[in-house]
Amino acid sequence: MSDITERLFFALGLPPKTNEKNDGNLKPYQQLCRLKNTVAAKMQGKPVINNNLHITLVFLGAVKQQQKQRLIAHVNQLIAPQAFSVSCSGLHYWPRSQVIWLDCHAYHPAHQQLHQQPSTSLQTLVCLLQQAAIYSTNGAVSTSANNQASASSYIPHITLCKKVTSRPHLSSLSQQLDFHFQHFGLYISETIKTAHGSGVQYRCLQQWSLAVVRFNN
Repeated sequence: MSDITERLFFALGLPPKTNEKNDGNLKPYQQLCRLKNTVAAKMQGKPVINNNLHITLVFLGAVKQQQKQRLIAHVNQLIAPQAFSVSCSGLHYWPRSQVIWLDCHAYHPAHQQLHQQPSTSLQTLVCLLQQAAIYSTNGAVSTSANNQASASSYIPHITLCKKVTSRPHLSSLSQQLDFHFQHFGLYISETIKTAHGSGVQYRCLQQWSLAVVRFNN
């Protein structure tokens, strides 16, 4: 049983929770889904399914069961950084992976100020989870974790569509999308059957809270 592996990653989930009626991310999430479908159709790419939209924090890859349990136990002991917001405004293209993605910039969620103050919480969270991954797996995922989430190379983004074979002409959004995060999660990548063959779905295995943001009036 200990030899069984799962493809795991830490992420910020974008689909709103159905049990939260006043979820502030619902409207921007719906706008994001429409944008994703429009871009994919225009660029003749394959859109990411709605429920798979996310911001990767640390990609772990194949993780054994014992490693996963150590990882969860370690993250349970972390002092999480403050909750933060993310602003998305520009479309980009990676020719090597043939994906179109949306950039993300973290800021303090303080009353949607005209000049949004940058937040280091996202970068801090990525570093903490990267260290937890390396420690809990005795360095087994250090290569993938470093490549995906080192402090110098980590690029927070939302993948919108894949299999875009030619470089598209992209521009900034007419209106930026803002998401507010109070949790992060450990996700598993599972192969599923679809009407068009096989596909992938991302499922949250466990979720943790970020620290409550307090404002000085």
